[in-house]
Amino acid sequence: MNQILDERFERVEKALATLIHSLSTYNPSAADASNLVAADAELSQGLEKLAIHQANHTKIEALRATADDLDTQIRDTLALLTTTRKELLSISPANISASANPVSYSELLSFARRISKFTLPASYREGEVQSNPDTGDAVANTPKESVSQTQTNGTSTPITTANGVDRNAQLDAGTVVNAEASLATGAQQMSQTSLPADIAQHLNVEASMPFIPWPNEDTIRRGALASIEILINKGVDPATFDPEKSEELEKERQKLQDEEDRLREEVRTKAEEERRKMIERRMSISGGAVSRPNIKQAAFQLDDFEDDDED
Repeated sequence: MNQILDERFERVEKALATLIHSLSTYNPSAADASNLVAADAELSQGLEKLAIHQANHTKIEALRATADDLDTQIRDTLALLTTTRKELLSISPANISASANPVSYSELLSFARRISKFTLPASYREGEVQSNPDTGDAVANTPKESVSQTQTNGTSTPITTANGVDRNAQLDAGTVVNAEASLATGAQQMSQTSLPADIAQHLNVEASMPFIPWPNEDTIRRGALASIEILINKGVDPATFDPEKSEELEKERQKLQDEEDRLREEVRTKAEEERRKMIERRMSISGGAVSRPNIKQAAFQLDDFEDDDED
């Protein structure tokens, strides 16, 4: 490219020198001017080719840098693959028996998702028990009562004041007043720093529910175990069961569940009715005893023997 540009520069210089010489000798020629214009046009074309060449050269350099980076990445990946393969080959293979049932990861994750709500909650805390350092017995963390009497020769003697008033009674009264004041203060502080009971119950519904680390009977009856039990009772092997009949099986299971719910509701209604009748019977008996009129007994008086005719 440099040689081409040098040749075109020389042609422009020669044409310009020829034209200047013809003008200086007072013998101008139109051909010399045409040669200068043609040389200048060739020089402009060469400069445009030079700009294109430089742009292509810059692009080639960028592509070479990208190729070098990709080569480095490929070498690192191959080295990592080789190292990983060596580590995998160094692990002793597990002896899997032919009778083992394969479990897919999706089934395992699904089982973990269903059973996670029956595990121990994160907020569960066991009660703290402190041990007595002298006897080693576990004792509850409760405050000790204050001693209000003095012991003499193994017997307790109440403390009395100079006025003969029992000092223990005064201490007990003061303790009760202080206890009531402290309870009122604690209740006021609790009301200021804690949420109301209804809001706390709404935010944490399971707070008052007992923790059971297994599903209840209703949950089991709504699950797949109930469907498998129905199939076994019918004499159908669950492994060879046709999935297309699952809708019929679901309807039958739902029917059995509705029947059990109906029976349970009837038993509960009957128990409530009997309890209500018993309460009414007790209330009627107690009401009759209270409302029974008091009959006054006749008292013997001397006025009964007086004559009506006092005349």
